[in-house]
Amino acid sequence: IEAISDQVASAGYPFARVTPRGNRDLNNNTIGVEYLVDQGERAYVERIEIRGNSRTRDYVIRREFDMSEGDAFNQQMITKAKRRLEALGYFSSVNISTQPGSSPDRVVVVVDVQDQSTGSFGVGAGYAAGGDGLLLEASIEEKNFLGRGQYIRISAGGGQEGSRAYGVSFTEPYFLGYRLAAGFDVNRSETSSNDNYDYEETSVVLRVTAPITEDLATTFRY
Repeated sequence: IEAISDQVASAGYPFARVTPRGNRDLNNNTIGVEYLVDQGERAYVERIEIRGNSRTRDYVIRREFDMSEGDAFNQQMITKAKRRLEALGYFSSVNISTQPGSSPDRVVVVVDVQDQSTGSFGVGAGYAAGGDGLLLEASIEEKNFLGRGQYIRISAGGGQEGSRAYGVSFTEPYFLGYRLAAGFDVNRSETSSNDNYDYEETSVVLRVTAPITEDLATTFRY
């Protein structure tokens, strides 16, 4: 019943009723089951109403839906959007429900979310015998920068023997409005040696991640 209901809902009939009816054949000891589907009225999305997002911007939530106002209501797309929102890691809870619209064929999609902390600060320490000695690194990371859904990480570290390392990473998850995660990594390292030479290196990595399926993606780096 659930599978049939989902299939019918994906065709734009969210209020369809599926009723099973069993026909017994006592002579053969079998039961034939018929599923009666009352499709009801076709429903369209009147509006998508977002609640509870005190930090994350509305468009960051809306872009996870494959439907918009005026489209046919599709329960499978609602389920997929809920899974995407939960996977972002921006919210402690995500709940999507429906309410009757202004007419029988209109549905209001209500998205209730609860923002959670998405920033972190890290400190690391190590020791390299015969090399830089004591090593220290500090980093700041934010997965939902300014509520825009962007990722940024800044790190800095160094060792006792004059080595230094710096890094900046940035990712825009919806580049140019498409479901393409584009970003860059910039790293700088400096080393001073007791053998009277200095070594410096700067690297820049450009990357784009494109989805292949809902659960699989590929990344190109230059």
